[in-house]
Amino acid sequence: MSRQASSRTCGLKNKLYKMKKEIKNPRRDFIKKSVFTAAGMSIIPGFVTGENGSVTFITEQLSRVSAGQNGIMKVAFITHIYRNSAHADVIGTKLFLGIPTDDGMITPQIKIASVYIEQIGANDTGVKIAKMNNTPVYSTVEEALTLGGDKLAVDAVIYVGEHGEYPNNRLGMKLYPRMNYLERIFRVFDASNKSVPVFTDKALSYSWLDSKWIYDRARELNVPLMAGSSLPYGWRDQPLEHPIGTKISEAVAIGYLSLDAYGFHVTEILQCMVERRKGGETGVDSVEGLQGNDVWAAIDSGRISGVLVDAACDAVKGKVPGTMRDLVKMPYAVIVKYSDGTKGTILMLNGYMNSKWAYAAKANGKTVATEFVLDSSMSYSHFSYLSLNIQKFIVTGKPTAPLERNLMTSGIIDMGIRSLAKGEVIKTPFLKIKYNVEGYEPIRPVSPRPTGQSIGPWPPKGYEFIIPDAFKEKK
Repeated sequence: MSRQASSRTCGLKNKLYKMKKEIKNPRRDFIKKSVFTAAGMSIIPGFVTGENGSVTFITEQLSRVSAGQNGIMKVAFITHIYRNSAHADVIGTKLFLGIPTDDGMITPQIKIASVYIEQIGANDTGVKIAKMNNTPVYSTVEEALTLGGDKLAVDAVIYVGEHGEYPNNRLGMKLYPRMNYLERIFRVFDASNKSVPVFTDKALSYSWLDSKWIYDRARELNVPLMAGSSLPYGWRDQPLEHPIGTKISEAVAIGYLSLDAYGFHVTEILQCMVERRKGGETGVDSVEGLQGNDVWAAIDSGRISGVLVDAACDAVKGKVPGTMRDLVKMPYAVIVKYSDGTKGTILMLNGYMNSKWAYAAKANGKTVATEFVLDSSMSYSHFSYLSLNIQKFIVTGKPTAPLERNLMTSGIIDMGIRSLAKGEVIKTPFLKIKYNVEGYEPIRPVSPRPTGQSIGPWPPKGYEFIIPDAFKEKK
């Protein structure tokens, strides 16, 4: 079920649901099993960085826990669609029920106080989960932010703008209405003369122009804004993170499927690594999209480093057996020329790297590589670590990654797709975005691959209806 945008601003005081009845909540028994839920504990999950730059233990206490009512900050959860395995589910449900990690189940320190779901279909689970947790589901974005009143009434907003039924544009890019949603959120802030932290999932927008508008509008209203996907916060096998100031001459990031579907993820892998190079981020001079035999030719000629491509692929465990060129029927690539001379490549190898992600670089004169690992269990616990970063951002008001990373990543993949359509290099003076990552403290697992509570059991008793069909068939 979808509602037209023109009707969403009407009737701010009409709630879709008023759920005040006390119901039994099975999550309490589930969370009590966690080593992190001692009575009265006010520790928020965080990680302390070890000598080698890796994350070593969950211990950080964050001072803004007491900012919300009863010590918990109230969050409006806004999404297009909420069903099993959708991003709204694998983020929102964890914030309702508990966050499974390698080190145990972590009790959320923020509370989803309101929900808005644009498209409520037969497979929706969000309305039921909200009801089980006594959380109202509102009929408009504005009502969810004001809790049915006239002014902003929440401490933060999580907007999950992934999934849902939307058309593709002339370039084959799905027209997610992220700018439209964020504009509506910002309008409530503007009318309330108050801004609160906003997390927006994945890219700022499919469009560079929309992304830049979002970035600029957030700055105008002094909105603490964080954006991105789970890839930078997941496991790395080998546990590679470039020390800040590393000399990087070239890097390659590899994934699968199309540039529109997963190209953002691969670009984000590339950017979260190369931004740590000597001199910090300097911006991008040009972007070139390639496909098919042009990709193989670029590797053969050295325009894309075959050594780095092989190193990245060799770092991945469990690839499809066979050779890359036999298995990949249509490769895609985006060559990124950075303003300081660094060269980056985004490579999509569907058929060979299915559900796999990798990175390799020439760093300080040596070839280094790692697999970016996600959790394939029904916990989808790579989203646990994204959720911990969202929570830390909301509680502290400080993003765990620079917003400029997402702005640049959104621009690179947009220009890469446009370059591929045009068949020519696109100069990108507008992507000369300078920033550095000093002072940012993301939460990441220390293990090379998911372990412990990250891989189950999940979900808690009473929530078996969120188990995806693919996992039900395995049981």
